[in-house]
Amino acid sequence: MKLDRTSYIRVLRALPAALVFAHLSHAQPAAYPTVTDDRLEHPDAGDWLMYRRTYDGSGFSPLRQITPSNIRRLTLAWSMSTDLLGAHETTPIVNRGRMFVTTPQNNIIALDAKIGTQLWRYVRKYPDGLFQLHPTNRGVALYGDYVYMATTDCALVALEAATGKEVWTVALDDYKTGCYSTLAPLAVRGKIIVGYSGGELGVRGSVNAFDALTGKRIWKTYTVPAPNEPGGQSWKGESYKRGGGSTWITGVYDPASNTSYWGTGNPGP
Repeated sequence: MKLDRTSYIRVLRALPAALVFAHLSHAQPAAYPTVTDDRLEHPDAGDWLMYRRTYDGSGFSPLRQITPSNIRRLTLAWSMSTDLLGAHETTPIVNRGRMFVTTPQNNIIALDAKIGTQLWRYVRKYPDGLFQLHPTNRGVALYGDYVYMATTDCALVALEAATGKEVWTVALDDYKTGCYSTLAPLAVRGKIIVGYSGGELGVRGSVNAFDALTGKRIWKTYTVPAPNEPGGQSWKGESYKRGGGSTWITGVYDPASNTSYWGTGNPGP
């Protein structure tokens, strides 16, 4: 087909906009893959949806691309800097190609796991004068379309996993008592379960469950018993109120019995 001069100019003018639109459309990330109970209980081989990958805490990956025979040929695919100093103790959480890492000072960085491109970054705003004994973090939990982080001002925050927008934040306990949280929360059947540290500062440890959608507290179990609870007689006077029992590491979960197990440490004194 032969174009006259006017038609030819119109085509040329239309091309840049069309090409830019195609490029932008290609650059947009795919819709966020919702994390369901079934996916948490039966993760795809390429996913790492919780702190130790599976509810039994095995930390085992079934992927087979890396073997003893080819490991020497591995090369760097990409790297990135968090621009933060201090101990980085995070476990990268991966949901179908989206990676979430946490940093000291409670940043969450969402990345394209294949090429390392940053999708968004969340920076926690602390109350004035907060003392951080251990300003680090071990990772996030995923549930539904949200990502969850426990913070060193003893709170739990929920963000939109696709955008990093804060949805809600709730206090686990009063940070002024010395409690702080560095562990990765555990997502279980519509609940986000999380504990906190601070035994060295004389807090009374606890494990807490919050509604994954609203942030409403569902239950709170202290790790040091009161006098009227089993084992409470072993704590003299009111020492149980500052007995420690911190939860440093994320617990595990048994779907068959609907039971979660959490280890404790740091008795006080």
